[in-house]
Amino acid sequence: MLSFVSGLVAEKVLDSPRGAYLVVDSHGIGFEILTSMHSIQLVPDLGESVRVYTALIVREDSMSLVGFVNREERDLFLILQTASGVGTKVALSLLSSLSVSNIAQAIVAEDYKPLTAAKGVGGKLAQKMVLELKEKMSQWRGTNPDTVYTFPDSEKLTQVRKSKNAQSFEEAESVLLSLGYHPEEIARSFVFIHTAEGDATEEEHLEKLSAEIILRDSLRWLAQSV
Repeated sequence: MLSFVSGLVAEKVLDSPRGAYLVVDSHGIGFEILTSMHSIQLVPDLGESVRVYTALIVREDSMSLVGFVNREERDLFLILQTASGVGTKVALSLLSSLSVSNIAQAIVAEDYKPLTAAKGVGGKLAQKMVLELKEKMSQWRGTNPDTVYTFPDSEKLTQVRKSKNAQSFEEAESVLLSLGYHPEEIARSFVFIHTAEGDATEEEHLEKLSAEIILRDSLRWLAQSV
């Protein structure tokens, strides 16, 4: 219903009884938007332009607007909300304590313990989240890579993910995620190593890359660029 809000940063608060939030002045209307600690730290200075990807949460006795600087964080917030026992407060706590990639990796790998680092998430709730969200999380990561992660060379990354050697890239991606790299950083490294050398076509180049070579070259690029 309300996909995003664009405007000027009128206020940003890191700590309040309701958590982190910002106010965006959009054509004279101030939108108060609850957010994660990760997003609030990425918000520009007061008076500067910002686009916040939002979700309108309607309850029987309240209505609130939640938003994030990155679309992937907003989309993950919506997925987390579908798990029983996970409301707005818990979902924001998870996104404030862990990166998007850490949360996705933990759920897909059925490793609930990292999730308990978030305030309000105990062992039982974390295990329930893994059980209820694993399939959704796998589909989100696997079928929507270009809409989940933002990067400049989407056409090249699409070619990488649809190549005959896509499985090698997926294996390398899993290792890089476990090392704590952000999905966007990994995507940029894949685009970098995508470029063919010599007389080989890009498709031939991609097919020759093993998971080990992809991982090696990605780590080399990440070490120099991140």
